[in-house]
Amino acid sequence: MSQVRKDILNGWKEIGRYVGRDTRTVERWEKLRGLPVRRVPGARRATVYALIAELDEWLEDGKPEGSDLAANRGAVDFSPAVTFSPSGAEHLPAIPSTQFQPPLEDAGATPATLELHSASPGMAQAWLTSGRRQLIARITMAVAVGLLCVLASPVVRSHANPTGQLSRYGSDSGERLSAVSYGSRISGVNDLYLRGIYAYEQRSPESLQRALDDFSNAIAKDPDYAPAYAALSITYNLLREYSVMPDAEAYPKARAAAEHAIALDPRLSDAHASLGFIDFFWSWDTVSAEREFRTALALEPSSILAHHWYGSMLTHEGRYEEAIEQLDFAQRLEPNSAAILSTRALALGLSGRRGEAVDMLQDLISETPGVSSPHAILSTLSRVEPQDSARFLFEMQRAAELRHSDEMLQVATAAEPALHSGGESAMWTSILAIEERLHPEASHRTFLMAEAETALGRYDAAFADLGQMVQQRDPAMMGIILDPTLSPLRRDRRFGQLIASMGLPPLPN
Repeated sequence: MSQVRKDILNGWKEIGRYVGRDTRTVERWEKLRGLPVRRVPGARRATVYALIAELDEWLEDGKPEGSDLAANRGAVDFSPAVTFSPSGAEHLPAIPSTQFQPPLEDAGATPATLELHSASPGMAQAWLTSGRRQLIARITMAVAVGLLCVLASPVVRSHANPTGQLSRYGSDSGERLSAVSYGSRISGVNDLYLRGIYAYEQRSPESLQRALDDFSNAIAKDPDYAPAYAALSITYNLLREYSVMPDAEAYPKARAAAEHAIALDPRLSDAHASLGFIDFFWSWDTVSAEREFRTALALEPSSILAHHWYGSMLTHEGRYEEAIEQLDFAQRLEPNSAAILSTRALALGLSGRRGEAVDMLQDLISETPGVSSPHAILSTLSRVEPQDSARFLFEMQRAAELRHSDEMLQVATAAEPALHSGGESAMWTSILAIEERLHPEASHRTFLMAEAETALGRYDAAFADLGQMVQQRDPAMMGIILDPTLSPLRRDRRFGQLIASMGLPPLPN
């Protein structure tokens, strides 16, 4: 998802402001003139949004029928000098022609060259029309600037007094100001923030470290800038997935940053989405996670991050159809995101559409070869029947290289010759031996060990390892429902007991 989108307008008010009309007019235009307005699936009727590119195209086609909106889109017009009738027509204030003096257009113009009494009637009328428009534009600009000052003043006060952050939002509108719209007033902070957003969207160990540095520097410059804390939280969540940062380091730091962002700005959608991710994958609090994701989407219905990460949570709960619905929406908002496409492919592949999912991931790898997530998910889907063990090891190895994970690379590299010489059983025996060599402590069993034991038919040993991991609250356990290798364990009542102890929903019959 995600950074704040600049190409989406949320709610009738933002749409109306963009096209220069009131909410009643744009609602009518949707019904009568096909104004391209979208609605969030499953949300209340009033939850609407519009893509600026679609609005621009609609305006260029002249759909407002004779209006000059295409030349003036994006202007916020609250001027009392311009009113709107129910039909949407403009009513200009009367300007006595004897008092009218058109503004000078350039330094070479003089009052003598623009005097109305010396012009032809047609030229005078043209000057009148031009002058009215310019006067209205000036009045509009003055009112708009005044409005922006009113909106900005609570932000200035909130930096001096963080407890006043809620004053950023209009009490009667219920609409959230985007993070960018109240950017930091401290020099250099906004540049650091936007550069960090760009960096974490690259999803590589190096880019995520750059993002971490950028957000940390932004916070050092402006300790009250809530969006930077939310972005820092997101970065820590990504570092544990796309690099080798341990879960035990990443998740607590991510939680601290998200909670601080919410303390500064309780209505920051990204912070709630990040907290939902942490609640689910780290705290195993599915109720709180669901609540945080729904809060994030209520605050910002077009939040790419919230739709994406909520879809990831639903996938890990085995709620594949619901997950696909969320991920479809996220992909429509951000069609070029390798991360979203990868998560959606996982949900599709596990829901019985493996061929389609594999094709998606292969295309994605061709277009974005430096991202690890398509390889990691292909490694998982390779274990869905019919299994492709060679592909499983190859994709594991490629994901390990991109994440810079020496341990994963050792496992994949050592298991490959075992597969070629002795088949799948030899491969899993080799994987189990390597994992036990890398983690010799009896108290440190790994998810990969349990997978290997299951593949080798050692179900009691697998349940023992999984039970120990539940007691230790190992985050890897949140993949227990979707893991294809553990499918044989589902017939055992102990499997249901395990997932219930983790707060996960029961498996469908």
